[in-house]
Amino acid sequence: MADYQHWKLETDRDNVVWLSFDKKGASANVLSADVMAELDRIFDELRANNPRGLIIRSGKDSGFIAGADVEEFTKIKDADEAMRLVKRGWDLYNKLEALPFATLALVNGFCMGGGVELALACRYRVAVDQPGTRFALPEVMLGILPGWGGVKRLPRLVGPTAALDMLLTGRAVDARRAKRLGLVDEAVPPRIQENTARMIVLEAPRPRKLPLFQRLMNSGLMRPLVVHLARKQLASRASPDHYPAPYAILELWRKYDGDPFAPRPEDPASVIGLLEGDTARNLIRIFFLQERLKSLAKDSDFRAQHVHVVGAGVM
Repeated sequence: MADYQHWKLETDRDNVVWLSFDKKGASANVLSADVMAELDRIFDELRANNPRGLIIRSGKDSGFIAGADVEEFTKIKDADEAMRLVKRGWDLYNKLEALPFATLALVNGFCMGGGVELALACRYRVAVDQPGTRFALPEVMLGILPGWGGVKRLPRLVGPTAALDMLLTGRAVDARRAKRLGLVDEAVPPRIQENTARMIVLEAPRPRKLPLFQRLMNSGLMRPLVVHLARKQLASRASPDHYPAPYAILELWRKYDGDPFAPRPEDPASVIGLLEGDTARNLIRIFFLQERLKSLAKDSDFRAQHVHVVGAGVM
């Protein structure tokens, strides 16, 4: 197999390929354009070789995948470029989902945004049960939505109730809760993570089936009611004028089954509308300011000696 800059492939005695993601020159794994271009070529190579299975894991101690490279969002110049960025991940994960052998995401540490969407495109998921393992779709907190299949696949896997809670809040779940929700097939101690992943790929069990009520809520007949109730809860916290992303997620799921290419640009569910809006632009700017403050704190030798809390009124 070819050598790659950000990915390492190893084939074990059972003809299972272990694909380790270790982004070169970065402390955390992010899904930048060059990373995804390599992954696209790897999927083509694997399809041609047809192994027994594929296990995707992180080559870093810091976590699985921190999501998409947010910095690339700031370089988008027009709507066409925005949709090309979305299409890159959408097509890549569809290719992963269509591979003709068992695929599994072995998640140890944080798994955010595009990392969760990659895991959702795999047939199976195993989480390492340790304090740092967290799953979240935080795009809504940047004023955008998961455009690489998360809005489509997550409700099908865990049901609309749990899926919309994650999608609309950006709230993270740990390994054990992910197992209870059905987001992962197993949550295991670190010492047996590799054996568990290998066993699942080799045995290829039938995927878990959603309970009947959740399947009904996923149906076209029930979706309007689910969205209506979710919108009522949202309206008490934020208006669509000031915070359009969660409303766009609801509409994208209700009307288009999570397909980001179906809405027209003027549609409230449009990815383009969100990316070009002031809310996303300002929230992404705040994100980078926060990251900069964190980096400044790391370089500081300041140590607080006294802390004073000053307040007035109700506390």
